[in-house]
Amino acid sequence: MLRCGQKSIIFLINNGGYTIEVEIHDGPYNVIKNWNYTALVDAIHNGQGNCWTTKVFNEEQLMEATNTVTGPKKDCLCFIEVRRYKQRAP
Repeated sequence: MLRCGQKSIIFLINNGGYTIEVEIHDGPYNVIKNWNYTALVDAIHNGQGNCWTTKVFNEEQLMEATNTVTGPKKDCLCFIEVRRYKQRAP
């Protein structure tokens, strides 16, 4: 994507695990190592191409990031990691 100069916006929704699986049958296999996804994009980027990454933790930060990718960073490949905390099923 960087090599081809794409200007996509990628949202990664990260809730830190499989909530439904935990509710059905919890076990150590449901403990998932949380990666630093934005660092992965930066590593692939390696100073070449045009990309921008960020992590957001709440609605205000998401709105700010959305304004950034549709404004000053609109000519970049943009990657936004949206962190959601694990939720208990109702």
